[in-house]
Order: sequence, then C-alpha cells, then structure tokens
Amino acid sequence: MTRDELLNYHSKICQSARDLMNLKNRDYAGSEGTEPFANFTRCEAMGICDTEQGFLVRITDKMSRLSSFLRAGKMYVTDESFNDTVVDVINYMVLLSAYIADKDNEISYEEEEVETPVRPFPPDIRTKSNGVHRNTDPIVTSTLVGDADC
Repeated sequence: MTRDELLNYHSKICQSARDLMNLKNRDYAGSEGTEPFANFTRCEAMGICDTEQGFLVRITDKMSRLSSFLRAGKMYVTDESFNDTVVDVINYMVLLSAYIADKDNEISYEEEEVETPVRPFPPDIRTKSNGVHRNTDPIVTSTLVGDADC
C-alpha cells in the first residue's frame, strides 16, 4: 500500500465511521440531536461510574473483541466484521474527544478546519520504568484491568 492509498483508505473509513455515527447517535441519543452523549452520561446519572469511565469501558470492550479476533483468526459473531469493530472504535474515540472538548468548552461549533497538534503523552499519564512504558492513569488502568465499577 502506498501513502496515497493509505490516505484514500483513511478518508473512506472515516466517512464510513461518520455515516454510522450519524445513524447510531440518533438511536442512542434521540433524533433531536441536543444530547449526543446521552448514552454515555447515563452511566454517571445512574451512579454506575463517571462518564469518562463509561467511554473507556466501551472502547475496551471493542479492543478486546479485536484482540480476540487477532488471536483466533475469526469472528464468532458473524453480523459484525473486524472492520465494523474498527469503525466503532474510531467513533468511540471521536465521541470521547468531543465530550472532553465540550466539557472543557474547547469546541467551536462553526464548520472549520480542526487543528491536529502533535503532542507527546504528558508525564503524568505515561511513565517509563526499566524501559517499559506503563500507564499510571487510575481511570485507564482500572478500566483495562477490570477494576472499574462499570
């Protein structure tokens, strides 16, 4: 695959993800579009876990599915492909990013070019010990190892 083919693939998979998000968000959050994060904020409203943990649990579920596929070489649920799961991960990451930006009032609601800064992990998120990077974020760590409440 060339870089141009990669970028073309990127455009297609991102358009597919956007189209799916448009449909699924109507199912999960209502067709009015006033609360696009409703299905994620419900876990906090119900006292299960905070909204960010809710996102991470769903992302981790999808990553586990991808990992199982890579180990087994096949999907056992036949109506959702590997690529469908990748698209779900893309959408969960976009939703999490938008939720955090909205929470921090960083979103511009005008149609404009989105900046793509290149930033290293902040030292408080990732630490290096004996040449191995370890995640020290308590939300991520507890979610990844199954200690989260949801």
